[in-house]
Amino acid sequence: MGLTFYIGFMACGKSTLAKKHATESHRAFTDLDTAFFQETGTTPAAYIVENGEQAFRLQEKKVLRKVVEQWHAAGNPATIIACGGGTPCFFDNLAYMKQHGTVVFIDTPVPVLWERIEKEPDRWPLAQKDRLSTLYKERRKWYEQAHKRLVPKQ
Repeated sequence: MGLTFYIGFMACGKSTLAKKHATESHRAFTDLDTAFFQETGTTPAAYIVENGEQAFRLQEKKVLRKVVEQWHAAGNPATIIACGGGTPCFFDNLAYMKQHGTVVFIDTPVPVLWERIEKEPDRWPLAQKDRLSTLYKERRKWYEQAHKRLVPKQ
C-alpha cells in the first residue's frame, strides 16, 4: 500500500479524513502539522506569524522529506499523511509526493471551506478574506494534479 498523501485547501478536512481512513484501513496516520510541531516546537500558524511564509515553506519542505525518510527507515508501513494546504504548491513538493506514493485531492466545496475558516480564523494566518478566492484558484491547479480526487460527504 505504501504512502498516501492527502492534499487540498485549508479547512477541507485533510487531517480528519486521513485519520478516519487510516483507522478504517488499519494504516498508520501522520499529520504534517504535528510533525512540523515536533520538529520546530511551534505550530505552523505561529511559525508563519513569527518568521513569515517563505521561512515556513522551507521548513515545511524539510519536514515533509524527514517524514518520508522516517517512513523508509521504518520499513515502509502503509501510511496516510495529511499535508498542509500549501504543501504541494511549493518547490518540488508535489512531484516528490507523487514519486513516493499516491496523492489524493480532498475537493471540498468552496462555501464549506469559507464557513469553516470563518469559525476559526486564527487557525489559518494566510486566510485573509480578501485573498481567499485568489489563493484557492492559484492552488487548485496543483491539487488537480493528484492521482485521485475525493469529494467528502457534507
